[in-house]
Amino acid sequence: MKKRFYLAVTIFSLATIYLQAQDGNYTASGMRFGGKAGINMATLGGTTSYSSYSIKPGLHIGAVLEIPFNDEILLQPELLISQQGSGGYLNDNLNLWYASIPLMGKYNVWDALYVEAGPQIGVLFAENTNEAYLGEDLTVQQNPDFETNTLDIGLNVGAGYELNENLYFQARLNIGFINAIKDVNSKNRVFQISAVYFL
Repeated sequence: MKKRFYLAVTIFSLATIYLQAQDGNYTASGMRFGGKAGINMATLGGTTSYSSYSIKPGLHIGAVLEIPFNDEILLQPELLISQQGSGGYLNDNLNLWYASIPLMGKYNVWDALYVEAGPQIGVLFAENTNEAYLGEDLTVQQNPDFETNTLDIGLNVGAGYELNENLYFQARLNIGFINAIKDVNSKNRVFQISAVYFL
């Protein structure tokens, strides 16, 4: 657990330092740096022998860098801390905390409207799978020894709207390809609504 946390913090810190160090070049190159925050509606794909998954609300926060190639096509790498997991699985909620790096391609389809798509990699640094779960008889039972996957790889699809030169809003679906819990059908599914403020 500590190793995961330190790895996530290191990745997040190094990327933030690098982006801040480049800040003086943004205006000349057309790149923009900003902060991002929003809400997650997360679950895990499939069902288990213990229960079915349900939606869990959560938060995400981080930083983005927008790199334009021309007036229509842009690249937006991001670095986020994201609270995911599901409800209806553990006694309370399954909490999975990731340091995520989406790499989004953005295409301007009309006026201030964009479509977005791109891969994402995540590193799990905190979770609560060692808590008790509700068994089929609806009594609290001892949790079997669940083991989580540290790495998550997924695909994002969504859309964005640029309100003005500083404010950008996004709606996105993240589809994970790796089970969050080993040997259990548990791929991340996260719908996100975000606001980005460009400096």
